[in-house]
Amino acid sequence: MDDFKRKCFFCSKNIEGKKTMEHVIPNSLLGRLGIKETTLTGERVTQYSRIKVPSHAACNNEFGSEYEDKVFELLENTDLLYETLMEEEKSFSIMYHASESATAILTTWLSKIYYGLFYDDYIKTKDEAWRDTCAFIIQNDNFKFVQDSYAKGFGFQLPSSLYVFKTNNSETDLITMVNPSTILFKIGTITLILCICDGYLTKNYLLNNTLSSLRALMAEEEGKNSKFPVHKLALGELIALRLCIPKTPKFVYSENQIINMSLTTMASNPENMYQINIDELAQVRESILSEFNISINV
Repeated sequence: MDDFKRKCFFCSKNIEGKKTMEHVIPNSLLGRLGIKETTLTGERVTQYSRIKVPSHAACNNEFGSEYEDKVFELLENTDLLYETLMEEEKSFSIMYHASESATAILTTWLSKIYYGLFYDDYIKTKDEAWRDTCAFIIQNDNFKFVQDSYAKGFGFQLPSSLYVFKTNNSETDLITMVNPSTILFKIGTITLILCICDGYLTKNYLLNNTLSSLRALMAEEEGKNSKFPVHKLALGELIALRLCIPKTPKFVYSENQIINMSLTTMASNPENMYQINIDELAQVRESILSEFNISINV
């Protein structure tokens, strides 16, 4: 791959002369959450405030900042944001276009953070195997959609399921997964989980009643123990489900439109062919939750 230290994160063009450094997670948000110097652990150990990627001054200060202003406006009233996302999560379409809905804006923003984290790791890691993993992720077509959407000020990318959960605990947390591509960002009492490029398959399988049951379980566990990491419980459930869905996301797309083929099938018996193995799901769920140090009968 080319030298990404001299390429703009937003537009992928070479940076001639002096470059600026874009905070992958906005510096003002880090200050608001009080986590600038907090350590983020992963393949590399670093502080939130040091996660930066190279960019043109114009890209960073103009449309980059403008996009984040839209996000900050949404985050100003988390109660309203929660209700808005809850309402928007009820529907999804096969034909997908650019949008300025709360779901679309936050989906693209969370994806920008996801790719930014791996972009930063690609530049700074000394582990060649991990660098190869990061390279694979940031060469994804979806990242190109995210870059273009940021420049144009709307939300548009390969269909990805966004979920919102509410907790009493207001501690910040950030978790990313490589397989399946997932990001969790807990901002105060709001937890956002994005299943990147899943073609809305998790939404299709996780019907409203099941999602309501998960939220009820989270509230129950937090009621028993205020320090219980219920956001990780939700993440574990979604990851386990996605890993056990016997269907692969498929898309047909152009610059301005995406057709989500993930929800269509030519199978004569789709209910049987695409049925989730409940025993396998239980085993995968238990394994993932154990990695989060959670033991619970779900």
